[in-house]
Amino acid sequence: PSILRPSSYAQHFSTLKELLTSKTVVFILLQGAPGCVPWGIVNTFLNDYLSESCGMSVQSATSTILMFGIGNFLGTLIGGAGTDYLYKKDSRYPSILSGLMAIAGCIPLWVLLNTTKIEDGNLSFGMALRIAATAVVAGFFCGITGPIVKATLQNVTLPHERGQAFALLNTFDDFGRGLGPVFVAMLIVSLGGRQIAFNVGVAGWVFCGLFNLCIFFTIKKDEEKTRRLFREQY
Repeated sequence: PSILRPSSYAQHFSTLKELLTSKTVVFILLQGAPGCVPWGIVNTFLNDYLSESCGMSVQSATSTILMFGIGNFLGTLIGGAGTDYLYKKDSRYPSILSGLMAIAGCIPLWVLLNTTKIEDGNLSFGMALRIAATAVVAGFFCGITGPIVKATLQNVTLPHERGQAFALLNTFDDFGRGLGPVFVAMLIVSLGGRQIAFNVGVAGWVFCGLFNLCIFFTIKKDEEKTRRLFREQY
């Protein structure tokens, strides 16, 4: 007898259900949206905040964002190398690194938001060095999480699921990037100022880090399940 091939929609829905049975996949998706709220602050508001509220020149504020980007680039490199090293020790260890670094990234960004005050536009060399170092450290810490999350997602999904899994991850990330600035703008209005609103928004990395730390308790079981299904299906 002929077997009717399920529609493409049904296949995607079936794959989605399979993905959501993995607690690790769920935690990876959940960490994406809150983790992008601080990025909305950095990408949308930080340059203007440093120049208008902290007394920095536009050029100095832009240079600070550049230093954050350099730190993020270095963090991404270290995150990739650290994932490989820690995974060989224990597959649970990368989630500890990603979670702790996401939470740690809040600290230098809070320092940057709350201690940067330039009087009369006179930025001394020592102050400029401190601001640059703080921005680099903030970018470095938050850059480590990304490569670890993507490597972990690949390890707990079957080959035919990975395209949809990464599409879901990008959707949650884009959701956070899009609504992050809107959420922060609402906080500015409700809390009555940018500084306090940014401080609350940066806490998104705390939730991101906590979800990453939860992966420590699920990754072993989900990897074993993925390996077993791979042997059975391929």
